[in-house]
Amino acid sequence: MSPLLIALLGVLLIPLFVSTWRASLAGLASQGLLMAWIAHRLDPTMGAAHSWITLADLILVRGLGAPLVLYAVLLAAKAAPRNDVISPNLLSWTLALGLVLVAFNFSELLVAEAGEQQTLVAVATAGVLLGFLVLASSSGPFSQIVGALRIENAIALFELGGEHHAQPLGLQLGQVAVVMLTIGIYRAHLSKLGMSPATASQAAPGGPSL
Repeated sequence: MSPLLIALLGVLLIPLFVSTWRASLAGLASQGLLMAWIAHRLDPTMGAAHSWITLADLILVRGLGAPLVLYAVLLAAKAAPRNDVISPNLLSWTLALGLVLVAFNFSELLVAEAGEQQTLVAVATAGVLLGFLVLASSSGPFSQIVGALRIENAIALFELGGEHHAQPLGLQLGQVAVVMLTIGIYRAHLSKLGMSPATASQAAPGGPSL
């Protein structure tokens, strides 16, 4: 599973250095699909209904649904290709890599024994920290949405690595519904603005974060 976790760390980092909204959406899609692969590796038999719900959430909602919905909105708005989710300078890139190092050091405090569990916690922590970095770096609505979805995916990864207890199906379905509703709100908000992510970021350089 470690190669999958390293690949997941890669798709968390690479879109920060590639200044296009397509790269950000590809990163979100890759996060969902890789987490689904990790979930299947953790429970290969898929013998319980909650495992299938988790897989559907990661593949259909996070891996395909959210990126495609946002892609359709930006394509319809004829969004400019460029979108910097963090400032394109050496300081921001160094900060992003530094947060990854902090995440790995933090995971060693939480999980004493080196191994896949420690790596999973490190990658999930890096996802949360990088998500907050995106939220703090740009006030554009698209970047704010990407940052929030990054944090949500990181939380889902934390849940995959935790102790698995049988959840009531109604509760799990409700959680998936909340994620879908949140994505719908993001879509409506971005569609209502009717501007490209780059223009939105320039229009409100000092605006509040989402």
